[in-house]
Amino acid sequence: MSFQNREDFLHAAGLFEFAMLVIGLFLGWVFSVGAVEQIHWNWIAVMWGSLAGTVLFLVILGLERLPFDPLKSIQDTVVKVIGRPLSQCNLLELALLALLAGIGEEVLFRGFLMTWLESFGGYWVGLIISSVVFGLVHSVTWAYTFFAAMAGAFLGWLFDATGERNLLVPIIGHALYDFLAFIMIAREAKKEYGDEPFEENSETENEFEW
Repeated sequence: MSFQNREDFLHAAGLFEFAMLVIGLFLGWVFSVGAVEQIHWNWIAVMWGSLAGTVLFLVILGLERLPFDPLKSIQDTVVKVIGRPLSQCNLLELALLALLAGIGEEVLFRGFLMTWLESFGGYWVGLIISSVVFGLVHSVTWAYTFFAAMAGAFLGWLFDATGERNLLVPIIGHALYDFLAFIMIAREAKKEYGDEPFEENSETENEFEW
C-alpha cells in the first residue's frame, strides 16, 4: 500500500490497529474469553511493562548493529517501508499510534489467542502458537518475522511475569517498544530523505505491519 501523505498513513495504520482490537474483543465474546477482564491497573504492572519495553528496544537495537546482513536488512527495510510517513509525524501522533498498537495487538494475541489456546493445550501451546502467529502477521522479511515471533514470546511471558495474569504489562511493554522504535525509524528516515514531502505520484510502497 502506498501513502501520499502523513494523514493517509495515520488513518490506515490507526484503522489496522483498531481492527486488531475489535477482532480480539469480538473473538473473545464469541469464545467466552474475557481479554479486557485480564487488565488490572497497578504500579507494579506499569514498572514491569516500562522496563520490559525499554529492554526489548535495546536488545533489538543491539541485534541490528551486529555484522549479519539479515539483521541489518531489518532496519533498512522498515525505514524504507514506513520511515518517511513516520518522520512527518509529531511525538504525540507516534505515542498515540504506539498505544493503539499495544492495546489492539495485545488484546488479540495475548488477551484472546494465547488465553484461548491454553484451554486446549496448556500454557506452552498458547505461548508458542500465539507467538508464531504474531510473527507471521509482522512478516516484512524472514528475519523480521522471526524476531517478531521472539518478541511475541517475550510479551507472552510478561503476561504472567508479575505473579498474576495481567494484560496491562505486555500492553505497556509493547506500546513503549513501538514508540521508541518509531522515533528511531523516523530519525533514520530523516537522515535518508530529509524533510522533503511525499511526491504526489510516489512509487514508494509502504506497509504498516508492526
